[in-house]
Amino acid sequence: MKKVFLSLVFGALTLASCSRDDNNEVTPNVTDNSKEATVDASASGTWKYFSFEKGTEVTVTDPKNDLTWDIAFQRYYIKTNSGVSGNGNGGVFKTDSKELSALKQAPTTGYTADDKKETVQLGYPPVDTELSYNSIISGGMKSVNGYVAYDPALAAQGKSPYTVNKWVYVVKTAKGEYVKLQVVDYLDAKNKGGHPKFKYVLSSDGKF
Repeated sequence: MKKVFLSLVFGALTLASCSRDDNNEVTPNVTDNSKEATVDASASGTWKYFSFEKGTEVTVTDPKNDLTWDIAFQRYYIKTNSGVSGNGNGGVFKTDSKELSALKQAPTTGYTADDKKETVQLGYPPVDTELSYNSIISGGMKSVNGYVAYDPALAAQGKSPYTVNKWVYVVKTAKGEYVKLQVVDYLDAKNKGGHPKFKYVLSSDGKF
């Protein structure tokens, strides 16, 4: 089993305050026909489930068999309704673009389903944990291809340790429809991590 070392040690950081939109409601973006949503996924061990069709978070008690959710967030981990995480037709394809409007057609192949991986949660003491998530889109320590990177060296410099990579991904829903998605922020109004804000466009046929 592939061992992935991902840190879940995030201290509260005192940073320069700035104005941010912490509204969890979905709002339309007229410039690229996308919608925006923010999820509070700051609690370790708690998944927040989201339905692209409904445009809201959904309550899920049996994620493996529940087809009402499409994507879920926990800190910088993301899972889809696919593979070991769910019985849906989900999965993720990472594009090479950081421009949401540039993607006009979703690929028909090349999607990666969720898998279980052994992770080490660095703490006092470190804890070995097996977790199901999607490795293509999930972030982590100095992640390059995931949606967010964590670098403790930045915190030592008085900066936010989080960098949103702003890749555009195509996420398949539980029903097998297509969503182009871009995470654009990870901090709340108090500059605390674990609050991914994302833009998305849902398409039944993969054309955007």
